[in-house]
Amino acid sequence: MIALDKKDLEKIPVELNEAFEAIHIFFEAGLPDEHRKDLKKWLYYVINDQQYQSRFGASHVVANYEETIRLIKAAHALSARLEVLSVENTVSENDMIKERQAWDYYPDNLGRKSLLNPLKVINHLFKEISLDKYLEVLHEWLHSALSTKATHEILTPKEIIDVYRNLKKLYSATWLIYKRQIQLFLKYE
Repeated sequence: MIALDKKDLEKIPVELNEAFEAIHIFFEAGLPDEHRKDLKKWLYYVINDQQYQSRFGASHVVANYEETIRLIKAAHALSARLEVLSVENTVSENDMIKERQAWDYYPDNLGRKSLLNPLKVINHLFKEISLDKYLEVLHEWLHSALSTKATHEILTPKEIIDVYRNLKKLYSATWLIYKRQIQLFLKYE
C-alpha cells in the first residue's frame, strides 16, 4: 500500500476529510457484521406488514437510518474524488493476507479485485443507483419500518433488493477504506 505523507494529506479537500470522519464514526459504532444484522432486521420490517420492534424502541431504526445516510453521503463524496484517492488504495496480495489475519472482520462478499481496490466498488454502486435514489429508497424504508404496512406498495422488489445488496457491499468497501486509510487521515487532521 502506498501511504500518503503529511504534505499529500494537506491537499485533500475538506469534504473528503468530512467523509473520512463520517466513515470513522460509522465503524466506531460497530463492525460491518453488526451493521449488516441491523440492516437485515430493518429490511424484515420493510417487506413485512409489521412495525419495527426492538428492545431499544423505534429510535434504533431511526439511528440506523441516519448512520446509513451519513455513510452513503460519505461514500458518494469519495466516489466524486476518485482521482485524488486512487493512488493510495493499491494493496498487494500479501497485504490482503496480513489484513485477514490481523483484523477482527474481513469482507467475504467482495471479489478479489474489489478487495484490492474498494473505491471501485463504491464508484460502481453510484453508477448503478444515484445518491438521490438511495436517499429516497431509504427514506421509504424508514417510513415502512415504522408503520404496519410493507413498502412493496411503493417500492418494487428489485429496488428493495438492489439497495440491500449494495449496502452490504458498501459496508465492506468502506470498512476496507476505514482500516487502510482513515486512521492515517484522522491522525494528520
